[in-house]
Amino acid sequence: MERSLDFVILLDIYGELLANSQREALDMRYNADLSLAEIAEEMGGVTRQSVVSAIKKGEQRLEELEQKLGFAARLRTLSVELDQASELVSLMKQENSDQRLERLGGILSDIRRGL
Repeated sequence: MERSLDFVILLDIYGELLANSQREALDMRYNADLSLAEIAEEMGGVTRQSVVSAIKKGEQRLEELEQKLGFAARLRTLSVELDQASELVSLMKQENSDQRLERLGGILSDIRRGL
């Protein structure tokens, strides 16, 4: 499950950089949860082996792109840091309801929604 979620994220970030057949096969596999036979049929009756090949090559390409560019890792790190900052703001609000803390909390919430 974790690996599937990783590929969904990578596909969202780097999907446009893949060959069309790879992107379509991965999208149907991970986002639509189709079987290899269903994907083969959707792709115009190609063989299941060609679907497997497109998926493997697409996964390899996504991993290469992430290794070189690291956008998904940065996104995860930013998400964790925003969670920590939001928690800290909540604690600070309990101690002191300063208007600046309210503003900071709003900004962090806006950033979080934008992820």
